[in-house]
Amino acid sequence: MPAHHHRIRVRYGESDQMGVAHHAAYITWFEECRIELMRSLGVSYRALEERGVLMPVVELCVRYRRSLRFDDIIDCATSVRLAGPSRVVFSTVISCDQAVCAEAEVTVVAAGADGRPQRVPSDLVAMLSAYAPPACQPARADTGARSD
Repeated sequence: MPAHHHRIRVRYGESDQMGVAHHAAYITWFEECRIELMRSLGVSYRALEERGVLMPVVELCVRYRRSLRFDDIIDCATSVRLAGPSRVVFSTVISCDQAVCAEAEVTVVAAGADGRPQRVPSDLVAMLSAYAPPACQPARADTGARSD
């Protein structure tokens, strides 16, 4: 599956007195990875919001495998899966020195300013397909077919 890679250095403020990264820091990293993946495709979260498309997180599942420490340089590999007409799942694997340290699935839903779900815009679906498995075709989200 194609993945967008983003590197992050664990910052001092993200670690405890022993130098171990706090579990909450990972959530910020997953968000950074989503934004950087979209930015790499020429999509700005700010521009989406100006178009009236919000992308709130509705589900987050993290599996912590190995501790990270202050100053570690981590590789974050993020891929995308369409999960119905309004949902997008971002899967991120965080590795350090080629060892998997954490895995996450973050589900966002396209919503209007009123908070109600709406279809993921077809242009966004087309762009995200660059980091989606081959089975996720842009037309799927446009037809209303559900994959969950």
